[in-house]
Amino acid sequence: MKQKSFYALLSMLVMLSMILAACAPAASEATEEPAATEETAPAEEAPAATEEAMTDRAGAWVDEVVFTEENSAEAAVSQLNAGQLDLYAYTVAEAPVFETLKSSPGLTSTQIVGSSNTLMMNPAEFRDGRLNPFSNRKIREAMHWLINRDYVVQEIYKGLARPRYTVLTTVFPDYARYADILRGLESKYAYDLDKSRETVAAEMEAMGAELVDGKWSYNGEPVTLAFVIRTEDNRRPIGDYIASQLENIGFVVDRQFKTRSEASPIWYQSNPADGQWHLYTGGWISPSIDRDEGDQFAAFFTAQGDSGPLWQAYIPAPRLGEVALDLLNNNFDNLEERRQLFEEALTLSMEESYQAWIVDEASFAPFVNNLSVASDLAGGPEGSQIWGQTIRFEGQEGGTVRIAQPGILVEPWNPLGGTNWIYDSFPQRGTSDNAVVSDPFTGLALPQRLERAEVTVADGLPVFKTLDWISLETTDKIEVPADAWIDWDAVNQKFITVGEKYPDGLTTLTKSIVYYPEGMFDSVKWHDGSPLSAADFVMNMIMLFDPAYEDSAIYDEATVAALEGYLASFRGVRIVSTNPLVIETYNDAYNIDAEIMISNNQVYPNPTWWPQYSYGEGAWHSIALGVLAEANKELAFTADKADALSVEWNSMISGPSLEILKKYLDQAASENFIPYAATLGEFVSADEAAARYENLGKFHAEHGHFWVNTGPFILDGVFPVEGTLTLKRNPEYTDNADKWSRFDAAKIAVVEVDGPGQVAAGSEAVFDAFVTFEDEAYPSADISEVKYLLFDSTGALIVSGAAEAVGEGQYQVTLDASTTSDLEVGANRLEVIVIPSVVSIASFAPYEFVLTK
Repeated sequence: MKQKSFYALLSMLVMLSMILAACAPAASEATEEPAATEETAPAEEAPAATEEAMTDRAGAWVDEVVFTEENSAEAAVSQLNAGQLDLYAYTVAEAPVFETLKSSPGLTSTQIVGSSNTLMMNPAEFRDGRLNPFSNRKIREAMHWLINRDYVVQEIYKGLARPRYTVLTTVFPDYARYADILRGLESKYAYDLDKSRETVAAEMEAMGAELVDGKWSYNGEPVTLAFVIRTEDNRRPIGDYIASQLENIGFVVDRQFKTRSEASPIWYQSNPADGQWHLYTGGWISPSIDRDEGDQFAAFFTAQGDSGPLWQAYIPAPRLGEVALDLLNNNFDNLEERRQLFEEALTLSMEESYQAWIVDEASFAPFVNNLSVASDLAGGPEGSQIWGQTIRFEGQEGGTVRIAQPGILVEPWNPLGGTNWIYDSFPQRGTSDNAVVSDPFTGLALPQRLERAEVTVADGLPVFKTLDWISLETTDKIEVPADAWIDWDAVNQKFITVGEKYPDGLTTLTKSIVYYPEGMFDSVKWHDGSPLSAADFVMNMIMLFDPAYEDSAIYDEATVAALEGYLASFRGVRIVSTNPLVIETYNDAYNIDAEIMISNNQVYPNPTWWPQYSYGEGAWHSIALGVLAEANKELAFTADKADALSVEWNSMISGPSLEILKKYLDQAASENFIPYAATLGEFVSADEAAARYENLGKFHAEHGHFWVNTGPFILDGVFPVEGTLTLKRNPEYTDNADKWSRFDAAKIAVVEVDGPGQVAAGSEAVFDAFVTFEDEAYPSADISEVKYLLFDSTGALIVSGAAEAVGEGQYQVTLDASTTSDLEVGANRLEVIVIPSVVSIASFAPYEFVLTK
């Protein structure tokens, strides 16, 4: 997908430095919604097909993809112009590079709106007795007042970013849904260096520190902050700016300039209590549009967010932990309760501030004109779940695509606890497949391997559906079958049924049924040639539970919090049929979008139970090798446990892990080993196990690793020293290359507001909003809503409402005499939000007018 309108759009972003997103009632409207409904807005299953030629070619369009490392966006664009690269897969937000791109006729780009930068803080108390200021919640909170986000946007990004304060992405739906709450927080935490200095001083003195000659001292030694600053992008000047601000308020700052591979062992892999660092210039990419960011509070403020050592040091205020869990599991009865939870979580998370977000980038990924790839609006090509199925050179089949990105093989690959770096997950997505994939424009789930799904929810829950592949029904009561699996006995390696755990019965709020097509286990094969089977799905279910129980041979404390969070709402799973595969899942957690309830975008695992784990796809027999190695304390799936045992972090693709995994492959093959045989043995025969290990042995001999997936590309060559890896087309991939060749340019609306520059108090005022796409009126059929917010001269929200459609692409906002009477004399601001139904990125346009008496 080539975004030919991107330059015009990005120019608009530079001028406005603002994008909003929306997809529900405005924050000030009544949020009580009717019970589940069949449709929220007109929508197709996917965008209309393009005019690309269809093909009989199976699998990927191209034969090979070669990944290399290039840290400099400027150098990458030069290589693109020289014909040495085809795609630079990175969220570039550097103004000089953008200017070069605009003047390069052989290049184009795709927009990316899901990239953010943040100041991460180490909250641990140091074991060696040194004072860590950021173990103090109020000092962490004071970092918001320390940072002038407008300065960062204008002076460092030259307008290619938008200020960001909270965990909510400023381009995703929940930001606009709760715009009034966020406006208040943004005002409260606006830049105020004096307030930051005063808060820090009060807390440092309370912690026993002294200000000596303008510098903070503790036990006679200066308080020196170890600040790990990334060097590859705008985070270097951001880090320098923040370091200077910290020096202004009395700290000595040790600026440690690091690349990602140098920084990761310090901030992510080390024990925070060891005190190797205080601050880190973090960066996050949302690979796809997140239509429900309620889970972000648990992800960034609790130990449930990640198995790494840093997250295990997150001990939030008790109420924040409770609210985060409620939002993770959508534990509310209606949208008004959801709003109240968001308001509380936003307020508490700003006070906790393990991170202080700085900006959302208006970034881009450059590539050559004749390359086409489905690109996610949030994450770009690297975030797209179908990039592997769609990447191609226009007008040809085959060929080699050369992709560069700032990092290669940053951390170990393993599905259970491996790398979460975008530079690793991007090639991983090319090798894997899914039950459903995320629509790159709306974020709604589309069926990939899944045939259809049914969702039933309790009466009154605010759940809606948009697409036809899923059905939605309501009922007054959902009983969980007694034979459904709800827990795990790690000693006997058997599931505990609902009947055993709840002999008096159990009810729940939601039930989902997923239906896989007949013949799937014949047509879908792992890269080693082994047919996909029901055992791969059951292994996914087992691995959700087993590592989190102390009686397990692979018990890992880092997995406990995530399981506890999941069990708070999980009410059981039942395999109804194995051929075709049909699975029921019961849960008290739900999502506003029924499609997202059957997707990979919510909490792990999802109700499809496809063997797509938290960090990649995995076959039961390849994961079994890691289970054996961890049970014998030679490898560990997670970084946290690897550090605790002083063993290798399991890498299925490179390094010392490979020899250990090969040893256990030989052992497993000699024994026809079936892990968790008391359960998995019902789905795998000894002969099937023998065949699997034989296939895996041949695969390892050919490719030199154990990364076995089912996607359109096979990981063929891994070269850590050279910093390259190679993907080869999977000839056994079951889909035609043209399956997803139907995504055109995303229809992001351009909005202009016109009206009077002066309005007399007590008079009616009419404002016109013109909505276009590529200079044509935006079709009314593709617009869900046009809303407005009115702020007075103090910044207070006065009123909000719906604009009136007066023509194709034209809407009108009328402020009556009573409304203008309530405004303060001076500058007032009208903000118009256009909410399309075909993309989940809303467009925003401000208009200022002067109120006179």
